[in-house]
Amino acid sequence: MDELSERGRELLRRVLSRGRVAYDSLSEDERKAVYELVRLGYVKLYLEPNSGRIADAVRIVGYSGAPNRRFRRNHLCLALVPVVSLILLYLSIRSFIMGYAPVGVFFLLIDVGITYITYLLLRRHCL
Repeated sequence: MDELSERGRELLRRVLSRGRVAYDSLSEDERKAVYELVRLGYVKLYLEPNSGRIADAVRIVGYSGAPNRRFRRNHLCLALVPVVSLILLYLSIRSFIMGYAPVGVFFLLIDVGITYITYLLLRRHCL
């Protein structure tokens, strides 16, 4: 701690009390102290987008959130397969409980067929 300048100590106190300090609000001496604190390993620098210019930044970079939305959509589409399967499985089990075995077997066959067809359609259109 002896190698820190007085400005560095003051800035470190501010950072510890506030959690983070905006680089734009620092004076030239404090900015030099920031580099000193980073070099010595007392603080880390993080970059975050400016909320006032986020639209310009997105336009310059050409970023779109499409991959993230597509990832979520794929998982939602794949979640439909077990839902359809569970509904028909419930009907087949209910048929077996009520004593209608042929109807239960029919629902099981329909369940397997519709589940496979749903999976194929979703794989083609969603994935």
